[in-house]
Amino acid sequence: MSDAARRHPDVILVKLHDTKGYGFTYLSEADFGRAADRFLKPGVKAAGLDLKNDEQRRTFAYDYLWRVFFEPEAQVFVRDTVRWIAAAATREKYADPAESVPRVISIERKTDGGIVIRDAKEFLSHPGFPMAVIIGKPAKGGGSAHFFADRDAFELAGKTALTDDMWMPQIVYRLYSETPSVVLGLPRTGTTGQMGIECRALAFGAPAKLVERVSKH
Repeated sequence: MSDAARRHPDVILVKLHDTKGYGFTYLSEADFGRAADRFLKPGVKAAGLDLKNDEQRRTFAYDYLWRVFFEPEAQVFVRDTVRWIAAAATREKYADPAESVPRVISIERKTDGGIVIRDAKEFLSHPGFPMAVIIGKPAKGGGSAHFFADRDAFELAGKTALTDDMWMPQIVYRLYSETPSVVLGLPRTGTTGQMGIECRALAFGAPAKLVERVSKH
């Protein structure tokens, strides 16, 4: 499928804060659609709205996206729910079938306090460090994420001792000297019981390198 015909994003980055939030993956248009419908169909019905009414549906999706940002600790906003809301709001944003859906989308606060859904083109340039490190797998839909504005910020986090909050970026830093702009990872247990990390870097069809760090030992 060409970019001009794309009807789903590869990744939606939900930046609840400048440096933390979520990174959600969608493997196909069908996967993206299922995620949006998991939120919209029951939610719109429960609210007594008309799913076929474009304005009502869009307002409902945007309202819940706003709530995610202003009530992120609310019990209802668990990882899967936020993934579905992000998909629903993005699908409404790019509802025009003549408009291509960007490969990487960022949902973030504007300077005036509002929320914007935008084409995150900067993630296609691959500066050599991970601008987003996501705890999860593409096939599982992604998960919580750390964001880095520049290489210095990533290296500052990576060089410190492992912490409960920043362990994934710290391990990525120890494993790779150069990466594409998005790296996902999850812990895994080896056949003999040892713990390891399963990493996956996303290049979005653009030239990018994943270079393992040379051990000094």
